[in-house]
Amino acid sequence: MRNFLQKAAEFMQGRYGHDKLNTLIWILAAALYVINIFARSPILMIIVLLLGALAIFRSLSTNITKRMYENNRFVSIYTAVADFFKRQYMKIRDFKTHRYLRCPYCKAQLRLKKRTGVQHIHCPKCGEDFKKNIPF
Repeated sequence: MRNFLQKAAEFMQGRYGHDKLNTLIWILAAALYVINIFARSPILMIIVLLLGALAIFRSLSTNITKRMYENNRFVSIYTAVADFFKRQYMKIRDFKTHRYLRCPYCKAQLRLKKRTGVQHIHCPKCGEDFKKNIPF
């Protein structure tokens, strides 16, 4: 067994390996495969096989810089989408106690205690001061 693992490690030397984009591809392929169990569509099965082949190709690729570029682009998009949904969850969770608004100078999202009337706000990101009237 040790000899096999050593040969596998030598084979993977200089190859890209596994990353977040590959994880998404495998999860998508598995989900489509489960759907295909009930749908029994040959087109869906071809898509599942192509996704699996793409994930294997990316893992065994020796063009490491290109695979890293693809993964970095995916991670930046994934992070932006995840942060958006996280902010929406926080807005719903803090609805009774806090207000969320944007700084007019740097567009940063600010979280303020729920108070009515004119508020003097200091943005911690850009350091600017501004007034905001919160009616309710």
